Amino acid sequence: MIIYANQLDESAFLEADVCIIGGGPAGISVALELQPTNKKIILLAGGTERETVANQDLNKGYVTPKGSHEPLEENRRRAFGGASTVWGGRCIPFDPIDFEARDWIPYSGWPFSYHELEPYYSRAMELCKAGANNFNALEQFPNHAKEIFQGFDTEAIVSHKLERWSTPVNFARDYAEVLGNSENITVLLGAHVTKINTETDKENVSSVSVVTRDKSFTIKAGQYVLACGGIENPRILLASKNQFHPQGIGNDHDVVGRYYMAHLNGTFAEVAPSNRKRILFDFETDNEGVYCRRRWWITDKAQEAKKIGNGIFFLQQAKNQDGHRDPLFSTVFVAKFVISVLKEKSFRKTKSRWLEEKDKIVDHTKVILKHGWKQVPVIYEIAKKRFSDRRLPFVLPSVKSKTLGLYFQTEHFPNPKSRITISDNQTDEFGMPRAVASITFSDLDVTTVVEAHKIFAERYSEANIGKIKFNASELLKFVEKNITSFNTSAHHLGTTRISNDPKLGVVDADCKVHGMNNLYVAGSSVFPTGGHANPTLTLVALSVRLAEHLKKAAATVNAENTNLHVLDQEELLNKVAVSH
Repeated sequence: MIIYANQLDESAFLEADVCIIGGGPAGISVALELQPTNKKIILLAGGTERETVANQDLNKGYVTPKGSHEPLEENRRRAFGGASTVWGGRCIPFDPIDFEARDWIPYSGWPFSYHELEPYYSRAMELCKAGANNFNALEQFPNHAKEIFQGFDTEAIVSHKLERWSTPVNFARDYAEVLGNSENITVLLGAHVTKINTETDKENVSSVSVVTRDKSFTIKAGQYVLACGGIENPRILLASKNQFHPQGIGNDHDVVGRYYMAHLNGTFAEVAPSNRKRILFDFETDNEGVYCRRRWWITDKAQEAKKIGNGIFFLQQAKNQDGHRDPLFSTVFVAKFVISVLKEKSFRKTKSRWLEEKDKIVDHTKVILKHGWKQVPVIYEIAKKRFSDRRLPFVLPSVKSKTLGLYFQTEHFPNPKSRITISDNQTDEFGMPRAVASITFSDLDVTTVVEAHKIFAERYSEANIGKIKFNASELLKFVEKNITSFNTSAHHLGTTRISNDPKLGVVDADCKVHGMNNLYVAGSSVFPTGGHANPTLTLVALSVRLAEHLKKAAATVNAENTNLHVLDQEELLNKVAVSH
């Protein structure tokens, strides 16, 4: 059942077996996995089907130093479905080395191995609708070319690793029917949690406080799952101060919000391969029609030898190549601009975007008018793929482009000085302290980017693939500039990290908050390290794993909760205000 929270009576007091705070991929995945059980579940989604300006404002916060991080509302969505409402769909699992304690990387290591999480990736792939849990191109495409550049791969860098692409799934839209028809799941839209309460003792959550724009109510459950994202999870924990938790829940050792990570990424180097016919450049599709693409991976042996972190490369548009002679590129450029402008919520931002991009838009429009008719059949085919049920992930540049850009994405290392805190004096409209982001980088973060590029460039030259535009000292300047005004690309990791040591983590190996009996955390905030992979697939796998634990675990509750009366949906509907 899905209802709007503001339909409830003003003083409604709701009860359930499990209360899930957050309506994004993590929270919805936990709910879907618990759906076959007899547990009564309430899922609280802070937003509704579409993000409103008022809800977007709740995500605003502060950045210190100013300008060192994107505005906190920019890459977060307070809408039912969370980040999946704008998700591109890239699915990549973590690598086994990401789970290992690496002596050259401080604070690395998970309390379980890749092989313990691997079975949950299969279910995560089902939920993400991204095909089989097989990311080895040599197995998935045995009859295709084995490498992106034939004869290029070595023990240090390989290109048989795949990324797979979801349809992409919007977890709210794609699973609305299942959630809406479920007899044991109730989704409350527009339900903003302002505090997690521990009223009778330190070890047990007794309830959560919930507000809408005009009402407030309380929810009581046997188990609670916090699944609001890498910035909001620590914000809620820190804001839930009380006599038992004067520094915030889970924060006895001042760990909540620390070890904040993302990924370093961008396009710097450019390549001009001599033989364009032998490049494995385009997307491949498996027998289910799932789009896949190769990437170069810096192997675990090379990472250890160079004492660097994890990283990948793939080919895309060169960073300084505007594509003015390519009508296909021009069409995509103009279409993306129009779509982005239509999504803007203020005239001021729309005007600013137009003034910023006006010259480029005019130039690209001239190219379309002069040469676009030649590409009509190609554009038509691409449009069909982009608007089909399984969408073409993005439009690649022509393989015949003068140069191709080398996109990189590398690991950002855990650092306790990199953190999310809350403001002492600034609150949102519900009285919640605003989040404050202070993201930091180490020399190892920068070194990883530079050394990974050196591995690629040296092998490219050695294999005589073609020309390459790369300068290590200029790359260093490029990275250092980027990290002074950083954009996380919505990858918010590590702020409630997993560790068996409560002095180094917020949750244990089961994602249960240290010192608490009935509070768990789901999402990328629990990642101890971030690898190179986009976080969605792994956070869904961890959510599936958490749900399995919740199925087995008896809710440990305090004396007040032992007589918990769990509402069925008929009783819940009786609490809906008569006016609705």
